[in-house]
Amino acid sequence: MIGRAKTVVIVLQPADERPALVTEIIARISDNGEGDRLVFRGPVSFKAGTRQHLRSVVLPIIDNIRDHLAVPRMNYKISAVNLGATASHGLGLEICGFSADLPVLLALLSASFRVTLKEDIVSTGHVASLDGDVVPVSGISVKLEAVLASQEVSAFVIPDLGKDRSSQLLTPVEYKSAQESLLRHKGDIKIHTINGVDDAVRIFMTDESIVLGSLKAGFFDAKPAVADPQSPVNRSVKLLVDDNEKRFWKLVSDSLLNRRIGKARSALQDYVDFHITDHCYPKRFGEHLLRLVISLPPSILKLDDVFPLVPMESYIRLTQFAQKCDYQDVRQLHKALFGEGVGTVRHSTVKSVAKQPCEGDNQTELFERLMAELSEENLAKKVGQPLDKARASYIAEAVTVKDSFEFNDTITSFYAHMLRHTSSPAGTVKKTAISAEAIDLVSKAFNPKGGYRAALAEGRHATNGGMRRVFDGMTECLKQVAREKYINRIFKETVDPRDWDAKVKLMEAFMGGIGKELPADLQGLPAKQLAGHWETIIEHYGRLKAEISDLLKRL
Repeated sequence: MIGRAKTVVIVLQPADERPALVTEIIARISDNGEGDRLVFRGPVSFKAGTRQHLRSVVLPIIDNIRDHLAVPRMNYKISAVNLGATASHGLGLEICGFSADLPVLLALLSASFRVTLKEDIVSTGHVASLDGDVVPVSGISVKLEAVLASQEVSAFVIPDLGKDRSSQLLTPVEYKSAQESLLRHKGDIKIHTINGVDDAVRIFMTDESIVLGSLKAGFFDAKPAVADPQSPVNRSVKLLVDDNEKRFWKLVSDSLLNRRIGKARSALQDYVDFHITDHCYPKRFGEHLLRLVISLPPSILKLDDVFPLVPMESYIRLTQFAQKCDYQDVRQLHKALFGEGVGTVRHSTVKSVAKQPCEGDNQTELFERLMAELSEENLAKKVGQPLDKARASYIAEAVTVKDSFEFNDTITSFYAHMLRHTSSPAGTVKKTAISAEAIDLVSKAFNPKGGYRAALAEGRHATNGGMRRVFDGMTECLKQVAREKYINRIFKETVDPRDWDAKVKLMEAFMGGIGKELPADLQGLPAKQLAGHWETIIEHYGRLKAEISDLLKRL
């Protein structure tokens, strides 16, 4: 449990040709339960005032975050390592002032929560409050020169000099020198400006490092309540806990798709160990993992080192905590972990996205809301974008297949991938059913060009893009189906199909809104005559408006 964060310090005495040096702050968890909780060790010394500030401001911030995440407080040893030339010249190095606050805090966070930091970034900054505000420090221009001279550094994190407080904290000469240096070296290195510790957390920690740390340190499913959500410290807490479940599945999925089997297996083991320690079987674990396994390209499933994804011993220990309601999921987990890959998968039900009508809504407001839901912009956002994103995330290793068997396996994995990354229909699905649906989808997508046989020929001979063309056709067909289902659901949620009066009133609002746009002989059409066709009328009207909008944009 060691945290490391690079920083840059200025060598004040004796004078040296390189007045600033890149160094590394190291934080270790200490098992000494007595005495000072923050002990300083090593060849690089910290001045008394610096040590006191780290104990009174930086350490309480770490404790605050630990308390929110229900992770026990610990003691630490802090040291720094010379990465520059001082060691070879026999020169001592002393850290004074507050410029090492930020890297010390980052190293403590890394050690405390077992979250690795990016190794090619250097930081400097004064942590000025218990809320985690970070303010400018002197010597930015000199430190920047040292950072540029280091071949191991790709970015430099500094407090934002554009804030009003910079003129209060820095002398005019220091402020001008820093601004000129940053401008002169713009483009030479990536410069990140921050205002709080949460900005630094976001820069130094990846989603992968956070979720792995959360599993090992025990805060994966933490749900902290924070008093002030705008505090940099509390925003840091939020960054550490939000979406860890989603982060985990993305890590496993990306690792398997990129053939990093060891990384995927290690992440799954951490996930299993976390829940074993918590004496809890993770809900729908088997379902999620089996969906992922089914969606993998056949070429990956054929690799010798894919299964088992976790050892049998770990699987058995985890299942001891399953409740009666988990038994079906346990069966699916066994199939996924050990490569059987066939089983029942329960899809999640689609949540309603339309605003439900409230009592007192007038029909004009209802009509306007309906038109907003059915606008092309909203349909693209709610229906098209998720499918496009899922399509883009699928890795096609080859553009051709050798025969119909490989073709069917490939379109099945792609279809399962699309289902897993988008809202899936309710119901029970088996792999054989997924395969049948995939074949049916391909037949519909290529219906004008010869159906399934035409798609198979394209997949084998790649006359027009091969399997990429097949996947694109399947995606567009899924979009059309999803669009129709979405529109149908919006209609049903907006107006009760059994409520004739509501349909009539909606058509009255429709005619009142567009009556002047219609030819004279149509302006007086009675709403009751239109009420029986209200869905078709509004859908076509929405499409017409979109076509006119597109035309005007092109003009």
